[in-house]
Amino acid sequence: MMRILVTLLLAAFYSVPSTWALACTGCVDLDELNFQKTVERFPFSIVKFDIAFPYGEKHEAFAAFTKSAHRATKDLLIATVGIKDYGELENKALGERYKVDEKNFPAIFLFKGNAEEYIQLPSHKDVTVNNLKAFINSNTPYYIGRDGCIKEFNEALKNYANIPDEEQLKLIEKLQAKQEQLTSSEDQQNGKSYLIYMRKIHEVGYGFLEEETKRLLRLKASKVSEGKKEELLKKLNILEAFRVPKVTKAEHEKQEL
Repeated sequence: MMRILVTLLLAAFYSVPSTWALACTGCVDLDELNFQKTVERFPFSIVKFDIAFPYGEKHEAFAAFTKSAHRATKDLLIATVGIKDYGELENKALGERYKVDEKNFPAIFLFKGNAEEYIQLPSHKDVTVNNLKAFINSNTPYYIGRDGCIKEFNEALKNYANIPDEEQLKLIEKLQAKQEQLTSSEDQQNGKSYLIYMRKIHEVGYGFLEEETKRLLRLKASKVSEGKKEELLKKLNILEAFRVPKVTKAEHEKQEL
């Protein structure tokens, strides 16, 4: 009997898709009993309706988004509802309440303080980290930017490469003061990266952006730790804040890199 049980367990294990994500770290599991009372405790809640044991790129994207969202705000509930179409049909009635079934899994909803006021991520939008961030940024007062990015800095740096040198220096001083006021050590470190890139672009020109991007991408593709990869990704994201559609500033002679 024990051999049979072990055989069945092994068969079940190896039949599971290799991309199966067993958990969504930071997500709250909701069901028909706690759904409404939980959603009503938060000003905004983003909820993914999906199969009971989700896997694949869309589930992984939601899990990755969850980590960024938790770093950005404590006021947004991030939750999942697993719907079973077998056995006791757990949460099937909840799915029907919002017209969700296996034909449109996963379905992403943003609830605004109660279970009746909500909007859904449009079906034509892929479930990606960036689309989920944009969904929250557009429909809530929260800002979930690219990892490492600071909203106030990004907004201040629009078209930075094209403004006169004197204005660049003034902006460096302004953001230096703001960087010193940042409360978290992570934000302070990210703020330093902005300032380093601001000074480099001021000194050597917009060409620094492409050269530094290539350098960081080479490092990221090399054999480095996961922690180092995350650090490099944050720097790459910060560099993106400096991009402009077209360089219109007539640059004077700059020092070589």
